[in-house]
Amino acid sequence: MNKPFLKPPPSVRVIRGRQTVAQYLSQDIERYRGNPFIEALPPILTEDQSMDLLARYPRYHEKDRLLPAHLRLHLVLNVSECFVCLPVHLDLEQRFSRMIRAYYLARNPVAHDFPRNINARCATLSPSSALVSNSAHPLPLGFTIIGFPGVGKSTSVETVLSLYPQVIYHSRYADRDFNVAQLVWLKLECPFDGSPRGLCLNFLTALDQILGTNYEYNYAGSRRTSDEMIPKLARLTALHGLGVLVIDEINRLSGIKGAAMKLLSFFVQLTNSMGMPIVLVGTYKAKQVLAGEFHQVRRGTGQGDLVWDRMEESDWIDSEDQSESRPQIGVWQLLLEQLWTYQYTRVRCPLTKELSRVLYEETQGITDFTAKVYMLAQIRAIVTARTPGEEIITPDIIRSVARDSLKQAQPVLAALRGGVIDDLLDVPDVHPIRIDQFIQQAQTELRKKPLTLVSDTNSPPIISYGETQPTLKRPKQKSKRSKKAQAQEHLDTADLRAAAARATSANNIIYENLRQAEQVADGDEYLDEKGGDR
Repeated sequence: MNKPFLKPPPSVRVIRGRQTVAQYLSQDIERYRGNPFIEALPPILTEDQSMDLLARYPRYHEKDRLLPAHLRLHLVLNVSECFVCLPVHLDLEQRFSRMIRAYYLARNPVAHDFPRNINARCATLSPSSALVSNSAHPLPLGFTIIGFPGVGKSTSVETVLSLYPQVIYHSRYADRDFNVAQLVWLKLECPFDGSPRGLCLNFLTALDQILGTNYEYNYAGSRRTSDEMIPKLARLTALHGLGVLVIDEINRLSGIKGAAMKLLSFFVQLTNSMGMPIVLVGTYKAKQVLAGEFHQVRRGTGQGDLVWDRMEESDWIDSEDQSESRPQIGVWQLLLEQLWTYQYTRVRCPLTKELSRVLYEETQGITDFTAKVYMLAQIRAIVTARTPGEEIITPDIIRSVARDSLKQAQPVLAALRGGVIDDLLDVPDVHPIRIDQFIQQAQTELRKKPLTLVSDTNSPPIISYGETQPTLKRPKQKSKRSKKAQAQEHLDTADLRAAAARATSANNIIYENLRQAEQVADGDEYLDEKGGDR
């Protein structure tokens, strides 16, 4: 009896999206009508709709700044969940919207010749090792995203893709059966070795995890080469109507001899034979690879490449200026004003031109660095303050946090400050800041601080530092004072023992205390009284 096939746990990171049932919408554009792959997509968004859907702002309550310090350390992480919609995100959303629909125009699944076109195109695929030229398509298909590490390329792409369902299940269209699982988008990472076979395996593994299929078991045997898997992969691409394939971390091809040419030639085959739109995402290290090996495919991109530069520091615009002649604020100030809302120090620190300038000098307009340094500055202000009134974000705190947390990024920041962008080609990628290490260190510092009660007129007293005082019954401890000392507290003031105790505590002579209490008299007095009697 054969054992059932058990799938091993996935070895690649698979980005999962929403899975929905097809609901067809009427199209305002005539050429989009009659195509179930297009009619099942969400409606085309305006800029205002895109801003509302892309932006993400966690809830914020002003009263949270009165919570104990150990709780506010958790709330500071809300800054990392904030997604501010910028003009570059609107451009990215429009690119994907046009690209997916333009691809589906030529891939109408209800057309009579569509199955025949799939077999014909798959049969013409050449081996991945062959060098092929590109026949440029007039359609606005894939493009390349190149930018600094940490500016938000991967996060932004995933956010835009989340506006579309990843899988749409069709069952019936135009009064006839239409059972298709439409895969709108798929995001993979470039293999570390840059091999076409590794990318094919990642592709099949992702399909199995998302669709619940066994494509990897059926098409990726141990002896199957990439040349044998490519036609199968192309057929699956057309079968499920894959709208766009995103390959992230394409900069891994840098420094791997021969791997870049093989893998990028594979991309050429998919683009030429199947019209597959491919979006490549990478840092500046991938610039030389794409310019040297992928220039043929780049000519066929109708939307142009997207160079994701850092944010420029524009002129500071006073927020109190509400006049009609007030100029529009820049992208950098717009980002900071949205992030500055999530402030959890006890003292409310307004955003000033000086703080903006220092933050830009330390982070050079890189989004990830800016958010992380702002979070760590709040944590340091909370932990190092001796009193709640000293919890203030200052330029010195920002500089100290940046110096401690951005050590590995100093080569990139130095190249940006020097204005020599070409030096970034030789700079290694920047590893993300591990914010959890700094929070753990801050919690350790909080345990060393004394508890301080802070009263508020509108709220009950709360503890500003350390943990909340537990109401536990502690065992009674014996007093260190002797029983003799405890008994002296209850002695009468006229008692000789009480006078002796007072003299001991005041470090005086016992005789003087006894005389002042009229407990003793001079000897001469006593003798005079005796003589008079005689």
